[in-house]
Amino acid sequence: MGALEQSLKMIQEVDPEKTLPQCEIQVIEIGSQALASILSITKRFIPKGSVIAVVADKNIIYRDGLNAKKKLIEYVTEDYTVNFVELDDGHSELHASEEVITECVKQCAGVDGIISIGGGTITDIGKMTSVALNGIPHIVVQTAASVDGFTDNVSVIMINGVKRTVPSRWPDAVIADTTLIAAAPPLMNKAGYGEINSMFTAPADWRIAAILGFEKNFHWGPIKLLRGVGEGIEQWSPGLKNSDVVSTEKLVCALAVRGIVTGVADTTACLSGIEHLVSHMLDMNQAAKHARVGQHGAQVGVGSLIAASVWELIFHKFANNSILINHQVNTEDLHEKVTEAFKHLDESGKLAIECWSDYGKKVQFWKENLLNIERELQHWQIHASELRLLIKTPEEIIEGLVSAGSPGTFDELDPTFDEDVARWAVANCHFMRNRFTGIDLLQFLGLWDAEAVDWVFERCRQAFLTKLTNGVLR
Repeated sequence: MGALEQSLKMIQEVDPEKTLPQCEIQVIEIGSQALASILSITKRFIPKGSVIAVVADKNIIYRDGLNAKKKLIEYVTEDYTVNFVELDDGHSELHASEEVITECVKQCAGVDGIISIGGGTITDIGKMTSVALNGIPHIVVQTAASVDGFTDNVSVIMINGVKRTVPSRWPDAVIADTTLIAAAPPLMNKAGYGEINSMFTAPADWRIAAILGFEKNFHWGPIKLLRGVGEGIEQWSPGLKNSDVVSTEKLVCALAVRGIVTGVADTTACLSGIEHLVSHMLDMNQAAKHARVGQHGAQVGVGSLIAASVWELIFHKFANNSILINHQVNTEDLHEKVTEAFKHLDESGKLAIECWSDYGKKVQFWKENLLNIERELQHWQIHASELRLLIKTPEEIIEGLVSAGSPGTFDELDPTFDEDVARWAVANCHFMRNRFTGIDLLQFLGLWDAEAVDWVFERCRQAFLTKLTNGVLR
């Protein structure tokens, strides 16, 4: 059963009343020769003889020693006029910024459809360009199993130096040639396994946000879908360490289903919590310094270990005591903290202003809904037993990362991050967006400080030592 058929079957099982949004992808083609299907799939959505744009970045992508972009263009020029749009913003890695998207829209004006070929960034740019051009057909050719954004209906774009997730559209078709993907730089596909790990931590952030009223779109269906994605992962993920084609195809399928889950959940929150915030912070650090940005999925994997440790801190803090609500949350103090957190990256203050524009909404909601929040937290032990089932332990997270060859620490990432940057990213990640997580809970209760950050990093270190002692880490 293909990834799309599997997804639709699972969605039907968890949502028979069809209360969730419907998946609008028509085709997902995954296989060792999938690229050869590009012409026949294109004909399903774009009339023969039309003008199409092939959108890509400047990187050369090889498949069996041949330039994959040129091969794709050869396939489609048989029946189409091709406008090749190569995007370059002057950085070592292309950013999905408003400026780049505007340029792509300009170069694609007048075409009848878009084929994007590349990673998650190019895919997001393709989605946004399609939206801007009145929803013209968009076919995605995936070249790495690094993220799950190929099969969802949102895009991550850079706004005022800050990554924001915005609505875009479902692609009409996704083509994942596993021969091409297995040939991607090893770190990219290992990063895909890192991305997978958010489903072992983010659902807890999503659930606590719903419990306290911050999240309005919570549904147990997507979480049940994610459990299906995770089945058997321990058996095939070790093959990623050696770029095994079979393991790569399993990863591609898992990421495809994850992307669809995000779309039908109508929010990325089900798969994007603390771990994603940490990754976005690292990207902001790099972008502000005009330095190379790392693999998002790999950073999410490291962030998942952090997230699992944060949740253990929460369970530890509230194990035996009732939760005391801080009725004196000071907006001005928090505004100052946000300004202080980002001023070293941007002297103009625009970065801090953008972050406060989102974070301030969380502060306002907490203050306006204190009575309801306090009432819910009185039942913490009931909620905690539910939340624990949504989180893997730090030991389980690190064992999986190491087994798949995915980075487990900040100094194993590429580029690496020293302890100061890592601590900054973790300590301040909740300040960047309007999405409630476990760290926000600690912050608003007056429990997120330098000592708490120390505890989290020490818990991660203990997880490594435990697995090392047991002979898991070699």
